[in-house]
Amino acid sequence: MSDRASSSPLPITFGLTSHLLAGTLPFLSAGAIARLGLLPATTLLYLAGSVLIATALVVPRVRQWLVEETRALAGPRLRGPWALALTGFLVGGVAYYIGLSVTPRVAEYIFLTRLDWIAQALVAVVWLREPWNARGLAGAGLALGGGLLLAWSGAFGISGLIAALVYIGASLVGYSCVKPIVSVRGPRAALVLTMWRHWSNTAGFVLLAVAIPGAAAVRPEATGLVLALIAGAVIVVLFLLRFTALTGIPLWVLSAQAPTQALIAIVVTLATGGTLVPMTLVAIVLIVAGEVIVTRAAPRR
Repeated sequence: MSDRASSSPLPITFGLTSHLLAGTLPFLSAGAIARLGLLPATTLLYLAGSVLIATALVVPRVRQWLVEETRALAGPRLRGPWALALTGFLVGGVAYYIGLSVTPRVAEYIFLTRLDWIAQALVAVVWLREPWNARGLAGAGLALGGGLLLAWSGAFGISGLIAALVYIGASLVGYSCVKPIVSVRGPRAALVLTMWRHWSNTAGFVLLAVAIPGAAAVRPEATGLVLALIAGAVIVVLFLLRFTALTGIPLWVLSAQAPTQALIAIVVTLATGGTLVPMTLVAIVLIVAGEVIVTRAAPRR
C-alpha cells in the first residue's frame, strides 16, 4: 500500500460514511423484524439488496468487472480467503439478526456488536501485522470493559449475548480475509466482493426461510415492508463503501472510525423517545472513550 493511497481523504470518507449507515441500519432492521418476523424480514431485506445489485448489472462495464474479478477470486491464490470471507459474513449475518430479534434495547445491542471493530484492530496488528501501540491497546481495553458492562446489565439476555459473540467472531474472519484481497485487487474487487457477499447471504436466508416450517410466512404490514426494502438498499451501499475504503486505508483506521455508530445509536434512541439508564450511559462513555483513544493513538504514516 502506498503512502499516497493511505493519505487520500476519499477512502477515509467512505469508511466514515459506512459507519454512519451501520449506526442507522439496526433500527431499520429491528423495525422490519418486529413487524414481519425474523426470517421474513431478513429474507426480504437481502432480496431487496439483490434486486438493487441486479439493476447495477445492466451496465456492461459492471458485468465485465464481475466476470473478471470473479475469475481472479476463484484462482488458486484468492480462492481460500474468498470462501472464508463469504462464510464469515454469512454466519455473522445470521447471528447478528438473531441477536437483534431477541434484544429489547437496540442501541445497547449495537454497542455490544461494535466491539468487533476493537477485535478487528487487534487482528490487524497480530495477523495482518499493521502497526499499533500501548495507548491503542489501553483504549481497546476500555471499550471492551464498556461492552462487558452492557452485557452484565442484562440488556441483551443470554441469547443476544451469544449471538453477538458469534457475530463478532465471524466478522473477524470476514474482514481479515477481505482486507488482503482488496488491497491487491483494488476498487473493482471491492464492488464484486460486495455483490458476492450479498448474494451468499441472500441465498443463506432464503434457504433458512424455506427449510424452517412456517418461517417464510409474511405478516402483511406496509411499514415493515418499507423498512425491509430500505434496509436492503442501505446494507448494499454500506458494504460497498466499507470494502472500497479498505482498498486505501488499513483495517485499523476503519476500526477506529466505529465510535460514529455509537453516536448515531444515541441520537436515534433519544429521537424516538427512548431513554438510557445510568449504567448504559457509563458503558457508552467507556466504549466511546476507549475508541477515541484508539483513534488518537493509532500510528499514522
